[in-house]
Amino acid sequence: MKKILLVLTAIFMMIACVGCGGGEKKAEQPKDAKPTAVKQAEAAPAPSGNKKVLVAYFSWGGTTRNVAKLIQSKTGGDLFEIKPETAYPKDYHATIDIGKKEKEQNVRPKLAGPLPDLKQYDVILLGYPIWWYIEPMAVKTFVEAQDLSGKTILPFATSGGSDITSSVADLRKTLPNAQVKDGLLANFTGSIDGWLKDNGL
Repeated sequence: MKKILLVLTAIFMMIACVGCGGGEKKAEQPKDAKPTAVKQAEAAPAPSGNKKVLVAYFSWGGTTRNVAKLIQSKTGGDLFEIKPETAYPKDYHATIDIGKKEKEQNVRPKLAGPLPDLKQYDVILLGYPIWWYIEPMAVKTFVEAQDLSGKTILPFATSGGSDITSSVADLRKTLPNAQVKDGLLANFTGSIDGWLKDNGL
């Protein structure tokens, strides 16, 4: 009698275990399902974190362009070249004379092509050569074309001898509602990494 009870108890326990066995099976995900939020969070972060970055630059002879491309490669931001509708002469002295007149007359040269929508960017790295101690007037056309209130502006410049300080002060007057940070004179590219790191990029 005891043997029969033991056998019946063993059979009952086996049936109970089989009935509970499928409880932890995970539901299969459809092949066309979108990645979950957790999966997206595991993706490698962009070099500049969550900040949307634009590297916008004006370059006459190509020096500032080279620096801008280097900065873009380090930040992972978008790249945009500011081009005047009427190109400046290839002759250096002729271009400098035009730049001087534009500054004296407070001209805003028309720009070529459509401009990027700056609303989508948190940080704008703004590059240019120093012309008559400040940024070229085409750069003013660019920064005044859209509302940059609340944006962080990081100026960088190349120069034959002038410092960037006066152009940064001028940009702060032009963009009183933006956060124009201290700029970088990038004649020597060795200081770029430290400057970007100091500004959270």
